Amino acid sequence: MDSKVIKIGTRGSALALAQTELVISAVKRCNPDACIEKVIIKTKGDKETDKPVASFGGKGVFITEIEEALSCGKIDMAVHSAKDLPANLSEGLHIPGVLEREDVRDVFITRKGTSYMDLFQKEHPVVGTGSLRRQFQLQSHHQQYINFKHIRGNVPTRLEKLRNREYDGIILAAAGLKRLGLEAEKDFEYKYFDIEEMVPAAGQGIIAIETRKEDYTSGDSYISGILKDITDYNTFTHYCNERKIMEALDAGCHEAIGIISYYYNNNRNICIKLVRQTGSARGMAVSYNGKGSIEEMENLVNKAIERGKGGW
Repeated sequence: MDSKVIKIGTRGSALALAQTELVISAVKRCNPDACIEKVIIKTKGDKETDKPVASFGGKGVFITEIEEALSCGKIDMAVHSAKDLPANLSEGLHIPGVLEREDVRDVFITRKGTSYMDLFQKEHPVVGTGSLRRQFQLQSHHQQYINFKHIRGNVPTRLEKLRNREYDGIILAAAGLKRLGLEAEKDFEYKYFDIEEMVPAAGQGIIAIETRKEDYTSGDSYISGILKDITDYNTFTHYCNERKIMEALDAGCHEAIGIISYYYNNNRNICIKLVRQTGSARGMAVSYNGKGSIEEMENLVNKAIERGKGGW
């Protein structure tokens, strides 16, 4: 391969940089001579840290400036948390590569000495999360009133707010904690929700790599060759399933929706779970199971879309 410099765009948060380093390491493993330049781009979501994301643009606030840099050729690739991607990407851009999925679960974190179960013996516990999906599903498990309080900032900042007693507990993604090595802090207790208790966000735990479509049209192009080398194709299958449902339902951070696609039974079978709060206070969750063939996967995805559009 030619020794072209690859410019990789990323946000500047600790998690974004950790995820970008994982992409760089994957590229270097497959292409030791690759020359890589990391380009840090500040997005609107990074600048406006005092308001809920849904109040000033939704998920796009974390990628717009990065997509602009990609479209005009200032960078060659962009690294994103797949769950932060809006339903539709900018024209001329796409996601042709993903790394292997990390732990997909959500985690409830409390200060040492107060477990998850202890907390919900308390009247009106204060829980830090800005996610309507997490609020809806957590409330469905508990009878008492939960005081959900908006929380923003990177992962270390959120943990520090919990230490400072701004919240009784907070909910974070396991993937982010693990990528930052923060999954075993001695002054916290961790409750990992299984995916039956809390269906994750579409793309949760997946690092997505965005490029220009024109750079991927040639099968032997430098960028396409690198991404084919580093992509985990099982993860890519589930990413595509979840994205297709999100796009069809035109769902974003303004509503409570969780989607997860995964293999089981040694990859011979596939399951797609969907939870969505509708106009009713309760909403419902559905699961579709089938064999792992392409035709069966498409059938399950279409069933989830039909159910999601038709209401519960």
